[in-house]
Amino acid sequence: TQGLGPANPIASNSTAEGKAQNRRVEITLSPL
Repeated sequence: TQGLGPANPIASNSTAEGKAQNRRVEITLSPL
């Protein structure tokens, strides 16, 4: 897992909705 909100925003941080979209965790699955 990797938290990306502060380093890689997907929406503007100028609105509450944009900040909510930026609070996310991306999960990457890889084969064993």
